[in-house]
Amino acid sequence: MPRRARLFNSCSGSAVRGFSKLRGNITPRWIANAHTSRKRLEPAINKLFRELRTLRKSRPHAKVAIRKTEGELRSLLKRWEIAYRKESFYRGIRVLLEIQREGLSVL
Repeated sequence: MPRRARLFNSCSGSAVRGFSKLRGNITPRWIANAHTSRKRLEPAINKLFRELRTLRKSRPHAKVAIRKTEGELRSLLKRWEIAYRKESFYRGIRVLLEIQREGLSVL
């Protein structure tokens, strides 16, 4: 079962607030997991974009089918955006930790 992103949720996605609340370390694995989660959604997004384009071109009067596909695409894009924001959030905290420890960041 995946862990809940409590730090991300409690800070509303702000890396600076997350850094101030952090009581540990952000491992590179967290960033990699968020990246993998985001990349896993991209084939499905591509499929829905193509399906929507095909529907609009071949069946322009199929309003229900177009609206249904748009809704599916919108919900999938929201999931992708959250995964992208989590990846950026963890990367931002990691950079702030490196700056605190070494005075500069390699990332």
